[in-house]
Amino acid sequence: MKILLLTVSAGEGHNSMCRALTNYFKDTYDDIELKQVDLFKDGEKTRKKKLANWMVNDGYFTLVKYAIKFANHNFEKLKVRNIHKKANSLRGNFIKPASPYIEEVINDFKPDAIFCAHTFAGIIVTDLRKKGNQNALKARVVTVVSDYDVAPYTELLTEVDYIVTPSDDFDDVLIAKGFDIKKRISLGIPVQTKFSKKIDKNEAKKELNLDLNKKTVMMMSGGVGFGNIAKLVLNLNKCKSDFQIVCVCGRNEKLKKQLESLKAKGKIKKDITIFGFVNNVDVIMSASDVLIGKIGGVAIAEAFNKFLPIIANKKLPFQEYDNMVFLKERNACEYISNNKEAYKIVDNFFLDEEKYQLMQSQIKSIRKPNASRDIGDLLYKGLKK
Repeated sequence: MKILLLTVSAGEGHNSMCRALTNYFKDTYDDIELKQVDLFKDGEKTRKKKLANWMVNDGYFTLVKYAIKFANHNFEKLKVRNIHKKANSLRGNFIKPASPYIEEVINDFKPDAIFCAHTFAGIIVTDLRKKGNQNALKARVVTVVSDYDVAPYTELLTEVDYIVTPSDDFDDVLIAKGFDIKKRISLGIPVQTKFSKKIDKNEAKKELNLDLNKKTVMMMSGGVGFGNIAKLVLNLNKCKSDFQIVCVCGRNEKLKKQLESLKAKGKIKKDITIFGFVNNVDVIMSASDVLIGKIGGVAIAEAFNKFLPIIANKKLPFQEYDNMVFLKERNACEYISNNKEAYKIVDNFFLDEEKYQLMQSQIKSIRKPNASRDIGDLLYKGLKK
């Protein structure tokens, strides 16, 4: 069986979902041939395709880092703008540059199933089906809502066979966007299966050389430093609660050096362990009591699979703000709207045991720890009758 994974590198969450499915397939089936394709990075590098790649990746991060209010304002407008106007703009800037190569891949590879990890991929496959491409029509096509909100342009990919959502709460929106609700399956967001495996908290702390007797606050930074983590760490000096901090800086070397300098100068009053890029986020989550950071759909799924509550950081771009609203309405997260008041939120979090237990309960109702397995089986077998 041949399965084609179509992705876009913006934010890495889409690639992460594809890696999770790839690992599941390799661990479970021995008769699958996989092919993963980036809409904009792979294939012939035309001028328009290079521009689209820059806009989706570098342009996106530049915009949300330096002009987040403007970016979020325009994102909200996309949700209500006339569909024909926004569709023409989208196809001209993003779909047309990528479509010829994706059509060529589908015709050469002849997949039995296609996973669309990004809205643009679903639109391209929908357009190919509408124009009668037999290889696209024969394949089982699955797309995913990778956040706790339905993104703009989703209404342009209604020809897929299944749309996977992280929650049942989006049915009305999908119906309004023209979907046959029979195509909607609430299976969750696919992440690595290691996030669903229970690791004893103390064993995880021992592995990380953390204090077994202290609560642990995990902080994660986006690659371009959203939310000013250094200032936030310093603000937590005011907390009355006794806890330790583990900060994962990822590839943000500037932040890592900044925190190490503050630690060396004794300006961080809490015990802090600072990591750069790591491959054991699952272990760090297992050792932690709360996560502070950006909240993309994949990060939420990873944390919730570990029963780790979230405090969403300030300056959330696009869907991440909508993720926060969705979770906060369900008492499943907290939100730092003002970095100067962050210490109060963290103190209250540790001091209010009833609220903590409520969040744990809500997380249990939202999490879908078998998403990679269920979506993988949907691609491989189709919907069980």
